[in-house]
Amino acid sequence: MTNKRYYLCVTPFFPTPGNWRGAYVLDQVKAIERCSDYRVLVFVPCGLFEKHSSFTIDGMSVYRIPSLQMPSYFFNGMSGGLNGRSLIRQLKALRINPDDIDVCHCHTAGFACFATAIKKFSPRVKTVLQYHDLDPYQIRCGKFATWRPNVTYRVKKFISQFKNIDLHLCISERTRYNLLHFPAPHPDECYAPYLAALHSARHISVPRNLTTYVLYNGVDTTVFRKMPSRTDRQVFKIGCIANFNDLKDHMTLIKAVELLVKHEPDLSLIVSFVGSGPTLVSCRDYISRHQLNRYFEFVSEMTHESLPSYFNTLNLFVLPSYFEGFGCVYTEAAACGVPFIGCVSQGYSEYISDDDSDKWLIKPHDYKALAMLIDRQIKFPAAQTLKHTYDINILVRYYLSYLAEQLNS
Repeated sequence: MTNKRYYLCVTPFFPTPGNWRGAYVLDQVKAIERCSDYRVLVFVPCGLFEKHSSFTIDGMSVYRIPSLQMPSYFFNGMSGGLNGRSLIRQLKALRINPDDIDVCHCHTAGFACFATAIKKFSPRVKTVLQYHDLDPYQIRCGKFATWRPNVTYRVKKFISQFKNIDLHLCISERTRYNLLHFPAPHPDECYAPYLAALHSARHISVPRNLTTYVLYNGVDTTVFRKMPSRTDRQVFKIGCIANFNDLKDHMTLIKAVELLVKHEPDLSLIVSFVGSGPTLVSCRDYISRHQLNRYFEFVSEMTHESLPSYFNTLNLFVLPSYFEGFGCVYTEAAACGVPFIGCVSQGYSEYISDDDSDKWLIKPHDYKALAMLIDRQIKFPAAQTLKHTYDINILVRYYLSYLAEQLNS
C-alpha cells in the first residue's frame, strides 16, 4: 500500500459519514500523519453481524473489524481474544507486513485486547493505550457496575493486558491521577456512580509502575479560529455543547440563568444548548415550568465542520460538567476567542491558572457562583488566558517526540 511505516489506531470513537461523534480522534490521527512520516490506519470495531465494509471520511480510510462486545459491559473483556484475532485477520487481508508496523494505538481499556493481539503478531510494535475520561478502568458502565464479581473480573482482565502496553496515554493530569491511584478516589471526586464502583473495587491491587504521558485533546487551529465578529451585540449569547446526561449538569446552568433573570427580567441573554440525551426532557420541562423559555434555545446536533461558525456567534461557553477527563469543546471555544466556564478539578480546568480559577471555575452544582461569573462577564467582559497550548500540531509533535524516545529505548 505504501513504503511508509504504519501507525495503527483502534478506536470506538470515530465519525462516520452520517455521524460526527468522535471527531476529536479524527483530528488526532490527522495530526499524527501531518506531524510524522507515518501512514495512519484506522480500525473501528463493529458488531459481528454488521456491515464490515471500509469507508473514507475527510480523506482518512477507516476499516471496520467485526468484534463481540459484552452486553452492558458484563464481564467485559471476556471476548478479547476473539476480537484481537479479528484485527489480525484484517491486517493480513490488507497484506500488511507486521515488520512495517511501528505503533498500535488503542483507545480505552476495553480495547487493550487489540494491543495484546498485536504484540503476538509483531512483538517489536510499540503499543499505546489512551484513556478518555476519569474512569480509566471503565468500571462505572453497565447495569452490574457495582457488583463486586463483575468489577473484579473486568479490572483484573485489563491488568493482565497491561503487560502488553508500552505507553499509557492520558488526556489530562486528572485522568493520569485516577489511573495511577486506582481504586483510591481523587480527593475532590464527587460523582456518586464512580465512587460506588470504586468502593466495589477497593480490594483489588493494581500496577503502579506504568509509563504514562499526558496528551491533551488538541484543536486544529486552522479550522477553529476567531472569525470576523458574528455576535449580536444586543444579546449576550452563551453556548453549551454536550450530551444531555447527569454528569454534564445542564441544570446548574439553567438555575444560574433563572437566578440572573429573577433579579433582571429584561436581561438580553440567550443560552444555546446543542446536544441530545436522557436529561434533555427534564431540562426542557424545568425551563417551561419556570417560564424561562425566552432565555433558551435548543439546537440539533451539528456537523464538526459547522462548530467553528457556531462558536463564533458566542460571547461565552459554559459547561458545568463535574466528571470530565478533558472535553475538547472547551478549548475549541477558546480557539475561537470565546472564554469558557466550568468546574474545578476537571481535566479542562488544568488550562486555568490558580490565580484565575475564581474567575472561570465553580464548584460542582454551585449555580449561585455560576450566576455571579456570568453576570460579571456580561457587565465586564474579560479575556481568558490559558496555561497550555491547545494547538493540536504542537501537542502531537511533543507526544511523537516522546514516543520516538520510547521506540528507540
